[in-house]
Amino acid sequence: MVTAVIRSNRSPARTRRRSRSPFFTLLGLLLLVLAIGGFWPQYFSAAIGGTAEPTTRFWLIHLHAALFVAWLVAYIVQSALVLSGRTAIHLKTGPWLAGFGFTIALVGLFAASRLAARFGERMRDFEAGAAFVFFPLIDMVYFAGFLAVAVAFRKKPEIHKRAMFVATFSIAVVGWGRLVARLGYDSPWVWQPLILAPLLIVIVYDLAVRRKVFAVMAAGLFVHLARLNAEGFVESEWWLPVGRALIAPFR
Repeated sequence: MVTAVIRSNRSPARTRRRSRSPFFTLLGLLLLVLAIGGFWPQYFSAAIGGTAEPTTRFWLIHLHAALFVAWLVAYIVQSALVLSGRTAIHLKTGPWLAGFGFTIALVGLFAASRLAARFGERMRDFEAGAAFVFFPLIDMVYFAGFLAVAVAFRKKPEIHKRAMFVATFSIAVVGWGRLVARLGYDSPWVWQPLILAPLLIVIVYDLAVRRKVFAVMAAGLFVHLARLNAEGFVESEWWLPVGRALIAPFR
C-alpha cells in the first residue's frame, strides 16, 4: 500500500518533468540551424552581403524565406514557453500561430507553382518545372496536414508537440536536404537516413523514454521517406499533367 502511494505521488512529478523537457526546444533550434545552413551559400550569405544571385532576386523568394524562418523561430519560442512553465501564454498564442501556419501554407502553395514556373524558364524545360513543383507542393501539404493534426490534438500534449515537430520538419527538410547533398554521399542508404535523422531521433527518444512509437511520428517518417523516393513518380504521366496544370498560369 505504501509503495503504491509513493508511486502515485511520484507519477505527476515525472509527468511534469517530461512535459518540461528541453528535448523539443533543442530540436527546434537544430531545425533552424539546419535550414539556414542548407540555404546559406545560395541565399542567406548572398542576401546579407548584397550579392544575391539572379535566381534569388525575386520578391516571392524573400517572402517565402522570411515566413518560414519566422515559423521556425515561433516554434522554438512556443516550445520554450512550455519549458519555462509559461503554458498560459503558450495556449493564448497557439491559435494565432496556427492561423499564421495555415496562412504561410497557402503562400507556400502559390510560391510552389510560381517558382516552379521560373525554374522551368531558367532551365528552358517546362517539363522539368512540372516535375519539380511536386516537392514544394507536397512539403506544404505535409506542413498543413500535420499542423491540422496538432490543432486537433491540442488537448493531448504528447501528440500535439510531435505533430507540431513533424509539421516544422516539413519546412526545414528542404534546407537540411541541401546541406546533406553538399556532403556528397551518393548512396541512398546514407543520405536518406541523414535527412530523416531529426524524425528518427524523436522516435528513438520515444522508445527509450516512453517505450512506444507515436503514430504521428510513424506517419511523419513514412510520408517523408516516400517524398525522398518520389523522383520516378514526378517524372511519370501520373504526375506530369498535374504539374503542367499547376505551372501553366505562370508561364
